[in-house]
Amino acid sequence: MRLDALKEAPYAFGSTYEREVEFDDATWRRRVVDRVPFIAEVDGVVAGTASGGDGEVNGAAAMTAMWVDPRYRRLGVGELLVKAVLEWAKGMGYGRMFLWVTDVNAAAEHLYARHGFVGTGASQEVRPGELEHEMSRTL
Repeated sequence: MRLDALKEAPYAFGSTYEREVEFDDATWRRRVVDRVPFIAEVDGVVAGTASGGDGEVNGAAAMTAMWVDPRYRRLGVGELLVKAVLEWAKGMGYGRMFLWVTDVNAAAEHLYARHGFVGTGASQEVRPGELEHEMSRTL
């Protein structure tokens, strides 16, 4: 599913399909251990995914790898995934959550804003000429 997401929405991620398709099994296993995956299904079909894990700031969580299959966008799948990751982080005792969103992904930025995320002012180049911006919220 991660590779499908990278192919379908390359503008939304800091990585690329070309990079990750070369990952070995150990790398994929490590990603599952390092992050808690959340999967949304609609009638038994995977409709989207997100993950949560430790953030770069002590006591903070990070939401990563958010993606909703285009067939299920604007149906509330993204809302459910964001809520699930937020609830998980609160339950784990994190006080804050961070995420990064590319500057060309306005729909995702609006989704996060609806859930209380605000820009921190931090940005970084994700690809030549393209930025991603950090957002956060208190839990």
